[in-house]
This record gives sequence, C-alpha cells and structure tokens, in this order.
Amino acid sequence: MRNIYKILVAIILSFSLFACSDELLDKQPLDKFSEASVWQDLNLAEVYVNNQYKVLPKLGWYEWIRSYQLSCFTDEATHKYGYHSIYDYWGGIMGPSIPTGIDVWRYHYEFIKGCNEFLQKIDTYIPEDDEEEAIKDRLTGEIYALRAWSYMDLAARYGGVVLITEPFGLNDDFLRTRSTFDQTVELVISDLDNAIQRLPLSYPDDSNWGRITKGAAMAMKSRMLLYAASPLFNPTNDITKWEQAAAAAKAVIDLDLYEMEGDFKQMFLTNKNREIILSRGNDAVNNDGLFDYFEVAEGLGGGIDGNDYNGGWSSTMVGQALVDDFEWDDGTMFDWENPAHAADPYGIGENGQVDGNGDPLRKRDPRFYASITFDGSPWISDSLVQFWICEESNNYNLNPFDPSFTLSYTVYGRNSIGNPKRWGVAETGYSYRKSMDPYYNLDKEQFPRSIPWIIIRYAEILLNYAEASFEAGDPDVAIHWINQVRARVDMPPISGSGDELREIIRHERRVELCLEGHHFYDARRWMIAHETFNKPLVGVRIVKDKFSDTKVYNLFEYEQRSWPEKYYLQPIPQYELEKVTLQQNPGY
Repeated sequence: MRNIYKILVAIILSFSLFACSDELLDKQPLDKFSEASVWQDLNLAEVYVNNQYKVLPKLGWYEWIRSYQLSCFTDEATHKYGYHSIYDYWGGIMGPSIPTGIDVWRYHYEFIKGCNEFLQKIDTYIPEDDEEEAIKDRLTGEIYALRAWSYMDLAARYGGVVLITEPFGLNDDFLRTRSTFDQTVELVISDLDNAIQRLPLSYPDDSNWGRITKGAAMAMKSRMLLYAASPLFNPTNDITKWEQAAAAAKAVIDLDLYEMEGDFKQMFLTNKNREIILSRGNDAVNNDGLFDYFEVAEGLGGGIDGNDYNGGWSSTMVGQALVDDFEWDDGTMFDWENPAHAADPYGIGENGQVDGNGDPLRKRDPRFYASITFDGSPWISDSLVQFWICEESNNYNLNPFDPSFTLSYTVYGRNSIGNPKRWGVAETGYSYRKSMDPYYNLDKEQFPRSIPWIIIRYAEILLNYAEASFEAGDPDVAIHWINQVRARVDMPPISGSGDELREIIRHERRVELCLEGHHFYDARRWMIAHETFNKPLVGVRIVKDKFSDTKVYNLFEYEQRSWPEKYYLQPIPQYELEKVTLQQNPGY
C-alpha cells in the first residue's frame, strides 16, 4: 500500500503555501477536503477506507469492551472497576434506557453510513489505468467486508436489524422497520461475497498488513453462518444451515494459506504469523499502550512510582469457572473434590519445582498458563506471582472484600490483597494474561509496545468446521479437527458421540478461544447463558501457612449476578426508539 498518510500531509502542506494569496477564501480548508475532492483522488479515497477500519475491535483505549473485555459480560471474568456499566448488566437491569457498555447500535450505524457513502460515490472516480482500476476494486471489496462486519455484529447482538444500504438524503423516508434475522444474514453474506470477488488472497509485502483479504472475508462468512445455524437463531435446527456453515469453514481451510502456530503463547505476542487471518494493530503512541497497565496485576511489570500506574490495575479479573475448565495434561477434568487436585490446583507443585527435563512443572492444559495469571505464574526474570496471604482469621469462606470481614495480615505475597497498595490487586485471585508479555517491564518501556488484537485466527475456523460438521451429522470430521487443535498444545485426542461429543466440542472452543471475546457470543447462540451466567462469579483466596509453604485454596463468591433470559438479545436503545418506531426485543 502506498504511504497514504505521507501523501495526505504533502497535499495539506501544498495548500498551506497559498495561505497569503488573494485567493485564500477560494482554497479548501486545511483541516478537511471537500466531498468532491475525496472521490476524485484515489489516494484520498483510500484514506477514507482506512478510517472505516476503526469499526474493527482492538486493544486500544476504550475499545477493550469490543475485544477481550467482552469476557467481563460472561462467566469468564469481571471488571475490577465497574467499567462499561457492568454492575447494571449483572444486576439484571439492562434495558433501553440502560443499554450498558455493550451497546453498539449507534456505533455500527455510523460506520455503515460511511460505507454506504463510499459505495455510492466511488463510481464517480474514473481510473486512469488498470492499476488504478484494481485499487478501486480492492477498496470497494474492503468496504463491503467492513459493512458486513457491522451488520454481522448487530445481528449477533440484537437479531434482525434495520438494513440501510444507501446514504440518506434530506427528502428520503426515514421510517424504516427492522428486517428479520435471516434477511440480515442474507445481506451480510451478499456483502461478503462481493468482497471475496474483489479482494486479493494476500499482499506481496507488509505494507498492507491488517487489510482485509479474500481469506478474511471468507472467515467472516464462516462465523456469520455458524451463528445463523446455532440454536438461538435456528430454533427448528434446519440442518442445511449447519451444512452451509461447514462448507464456509472448509473453504477457508482449503485455501491452504493459514496454519496454527507452534507456540500458542507467543502467537499472541507477534504482529504477524500464519495463524492470524485478521487483526487490528495497536497504536502505541495514542494511549493504546495503556492496555498493559490496565491488565497487569499489582506489583508486576515494574511500575512507575508516583502515579496511578504503580505496577498494574488488574482490570480484567478472571473467575474460577474458567480456571476449572482447563483440563489436566492427561485430559482429565479438574475436580475440587479430588484431594490431589485441591492441594495443587495449578499443577505447578512447590514453587520452583521442575519436571524430568528440568523445565518448570506444568500439569494443566498449556493454554491455561498462557491465558491466565495465577498464584505461582512466572513473571519477569523467573519471579513468581504471589497472590497468597498469611492471616490470623479462620473465616476462610467469607468474601474478603465484605465490610464485615477483618484480617490481621502478618505476611503477604507482594501481589495479594494483603499488599498495602492493594488498590490494583486481582481480587478474584486471577488476572488476564493472553496478549501480555511477562518480560515487558512497564517501568522501563512505559508505553511503546504495539501488538495486534487478533480478530480472527485459524484455530477459530477449525473449531467452526468441527462444530458445524458435528451438527450437520458428521462427527468423525468434528473429532479430527478438534484433535488438530489440541495437538498444537500436546493435549491428548478426544473421542465421543452424541450429546457428549457436543459438550466436548463446546468445551474445546471455550478454552482455546477464552478471553478473546468469543464466549459472549457462543454462550448466547448455544442458549446456555441463562444457566452458566446466572450464578455468582467465584474467586479464590489463598492462605499460606506461616511456618511452611503449605497453601489452602478457599473459594468465595466474589460477585452476585443476575442474567435474565431477555439478555439473549440486547435491547434496542431508547435514543433510537425516540427517533423512529422500531419493534423492541422481547422482555424489554
């Protein structure tokens, strides 16, 4: 891709040369270009398209709610500081006037408007040669894919929505109604098919890294069709929808462009690898680097004395339900009733214990260690996270943050609730780790780290194919691809049939894609959220014996939660209902 921003700056500077001329009032403003100029300059049209990419989620400031912090609206995690109106959500009072931080209605329609504007106006540009024709066609494909992304996310959250495919004029009829969910899916697939026809499989160099490719559009199609085939949106279990979803995922596999990275943990820390199908980069200059400060636990990563970022905020605190879902490395499930499990729940033995090869002992699914920070996690130069405390109270099962609970701390781990600087500690006993580099020193590096948010990766496509194939009646295909995903982290192969295999497939998706925002959609489309979300979020308090290294792991209810069944679809926000008459979703 040509360096559009340099070109844009050059154009602006060229205008400034005429600032003292008599024709100043006839010149275009320096901070913007006329509408006509955008559509008569392919460079400016590309800048316009680049701006539309902001609709995609990333790790940046206040954009976390559209990426990993969607996990806080599931049983995976909670938010320490109550951002995104999360207390209203878990209080069961989300509604049209309290849409909470997960409301994206206005957000997506603003980008849809921009996409529609492009699709209407770009045809006024007459390419000078075949190269410009190809660029114009590619930009059009990107816009179709970006509009599809918005409608896909709207459909997955609200069901059928208002379909707008052209810019509104002053004399247009604004009285639109909601289309059905199936009609919304049809538009998404149509847009993606248009994109697939226009987009390249790849780019010859890294200058276009992050742009939507043919494979990315095909992967979006796989996700949309999987959602459409699921119980929430396919109550009659139309098998043809599962077959369509399976075919879409298989088409991505057959491209033979992608593969799973060998190192699961490192895959999230590199900007480019063959597992990434679509990602959005972080801007380390414009506060996106704050991601590390917000998520690292208190006392980790260095810290800057004298400000609010002293060692981390532990914003996304993981719950026990997710921790317990990671198997042991032999494929057995974790069980607190098993004394051996309860004595060493993280499979690390005594601190510093090694296995027969001299490597640190790790007896749980390797994805656990790459996804969650826990007591005993390594962090920077082989130091270990310390979430334990020593205390003199025997009220082990009380929530330590209940006002009636008092402790007399004598010794405490530096990252624990016993720390006098406990403002930033992980109160559930666990914090977010995926996409975080334990060797990144916040004190030394401060804000420069730039890492991508992976929006779609190859493992998701394999899991899509496995699930859709099973539901379409081909369990052998499902087993094969589930085992491919597990083999990457040396987990033993699975087998099964019927409902048991369905649960295995869903379980594998949960642990592989945990804390990436997927479970927010998956638990609802499977229609299990009213059972799995409608219970307290549990944490752990680790009490260490004063005179030995023996630890006792005490579970407690950290956060009470209510998840009414109307939450399967989000409410149409009141600000929209006041403008037009739309049918509200059930229960609101």
